[in-house]
Amino acid sequence: MAATRFADFDALHPALIDAVLTAERDPRWRAVLVLEKAGMPGAPVFRGGCGTKVRKISDWNVDAASLVHARALMLAHRTLSRRPVYADDSWASVYRAGDYCMPHSHLRSNVSIVYMLDPGDDDDDDPMAGKLCFADPRIDSCCPDEPGRVTRHMIPKMEPGAMLIFSSDYLHSVNPYRGRRPRITLSWNITLDRLGGRPGEGWE
Repeated sequence: MAATRFADFDALHPALIDAVLTAERDPRWRAVLVLEKAGMPGAPVFRGGCGTKVRKISDWNVDAASLVHARALMLAHRTLSRRPVYADDSWASVYRAGDYCMPHSHLRSNVSIVYMLDPGDDDDDDPMAGKLCFADPRIDSCCPDEPGRVTRHMIPKMEPGAMLIFSSDYLHSVNPYRGRRPRITLSWNITLDRLGGRPGEGWE
């Protein structure tokens, strides 16, 4: 696991936030998890499905999105011994009040990347609201009492402009968000081999 923070986020983020919210309104990119089979009328949205997903960052045709996509690929390239890398999937997650992300790991990828675009509003009543958490027995800081026994969450500091890369099979989650302003992150699943088929095929 490694992290970096880009110094030019103040200049980049207004256009990038606008790109996410514009793409969110486009049915080509927008996806939400529902509690019934896809296409069922009136099916309630599953609030634990990591917010509204806005797919295919590199296809939005926005300079700011293309730049941060290239940076994610370069971070993966440098982290993975400068080997060729491929983005199997990419998306923005837009969290609004009540949204959260149940514990999960990512399929079809070697590493995953998350970029903090806008952390949204602070919560004075719950400082852990909206926080990204790791709870995996392979992370030493999650097991301070006994190896392999998770008794503590690892909560990385995710400020605007921060980009975190981690093993895709690490178990992670996002605590319930309660702010008024959208909480927005960008994510990538990165592979060392170009894969056939569709990301998420058979499990979405």
